[in-house]
Amino acid sequence: NDLQEQGLVRRVRGSVSAEKTMLFESSYIYRSRQKVQEKKRLARAVVAHLSPGNAIMWDDSSTTYHLCDYIEEVTPVTVITNSLPVMERLHDVAEVDLIALGGKYHRGYRGFFGMACERAIRGYHVDVALLSATTIQGISLYTQDEQVVRTKLAMMEVARRKLLLVDDSKFHFTALMHVAELTAFDIVLIGGQVEGEHLRRLEDAGINYQLV
Repeated sequence: NDLQEQGLVRRVRGSVSAEKTMLFESSYIYRSRQKVQEKKRLARAVVAHLSPGNAIMWDDSSTTYHLCDYIEEVTPVTVITNSLPVMERLHDVAEVDLIALGGKYHRGYRGFFGMACERAIRGYHVDVALLSATTIQGISLYTQDEQVVRTKLAMMEVARRKLLLVDDSKFHFTALMHVAELTAFDIVLIGGQVEGEHLRRLEDAGINYQLV
């Protein structure tokens, strides 16, 4: 019950599961242990798309979190985030001006969401938004949770450039709620081994992507 209350697992017909489904996202802790090397490579590659002085809107995903390891290569920067793990990592890093977005805390996602968070996001205009999501179907981005969708859309609205970070597992899941078309992003960074048919679909749609 403690794990369920923390959002780490959910009940499935008398048992428990940490895996994501079309309707339920897996917990942040579970996701943070998956595809770690791919996520680190994606975060490392993002540095080339950032510059000192940038204001960066940073989502709560376990993928974008790994940029914490490399952010000092492009300081000084301003980081605006709803991610508690990012706040914990960057709060005392020199030359990172950290702005924490408030809202209702979701223990499973380890992030802040809701109306207060969305209003706070729309109070800024930033150089870059760094996002990830649950799944890519065709050239569309999906996730399972409406409050997460609203937060990501708000971040995209206030950003001059939008960067998406995804590993190859994102092409093999389904999720309920549409977030955006991949054409809305200035670049899509992709880690791992992605099947050719998926890449051809991106190319046919004119999506700017980079394999990492």
